[in-house]
Amino acid sequence: MADQRRVQTWVIVGVVLGATLFGCLIFGVIMAAIMLPVFTQAREKARIAACVSNQRHIAHALQIYVADNDGVLPAASQWTDKVKPYLRNDYLFVCPSAKQLRCGYAFYRPLGGRKVSSISNPAAVPMLFDSSQGQFNYADEGQSLDLRHLNGAVISRADGHVKWFKESDARSLFQKRP
Repeated sequence: MADQRRVQTWVIVGVVLGATLFGCLIFGVIMAAIMLPVFTQAREKARIAACVSNQRHIAHALQIYVADNDGVLPAASQWTDKVKPYLRNDYLFVCPSAKQLRCGYAFYRPLGGRKVSSISNPAAVPMLFDSSQGQFNYADEGQSLDLRHLNGAVISRADGHVKWFKESDARSLFQKRP
C-alpha cells in the first residue's frame, strides 16, 4: 500500500513537472516569435546608422574635393575615383545592407561637373544614394535607387546632409531638378 502511494506521488510529481516544463517551452517559443522581429528590426536600424555614417564620410570628402576644385563637383563618371584620395578606405563605399561586397552608392548624374553655387536649393537635391548597380563611378538620375533599408533608402543631399527616407519621400527627391 505504501509503495503504491509512493508510486502515485511520483507519477503526480512527474506529470506536474512535465506540464511545467512544457508550459515553459511553449512560453519560450511564443517569446521568441514575438522578439525575433524586434531584434531583426534593431539590426537593420544599426545597418542604417552605419550606411548613414558611410555616406556622411563620402559627402564630407566630396565637400573637401569641391573646396579644392573651385567649387565644382566631380564629373559623374569619375566621382569615386576623385573622392577616394579624401577617404581613409574603400570600405566606406560598401553599404552594410547590400547583398554583395561592392559599391553600394550612386552619384546623382545632373550634379556631375557642376558648381555647387549653381544649385538653387542644395538641401532638396540628392547627391549620393543607395544604388542597386554596385559599380564604382556609377551615376544616374535615381533609376537605380535601392530601397534596402526597411523599405527606404539613405540619401545624401548636395548640402552634405545625410538621412534615411521612406520610399515615397526618397522617390520624390528625384522629381526635383537642381
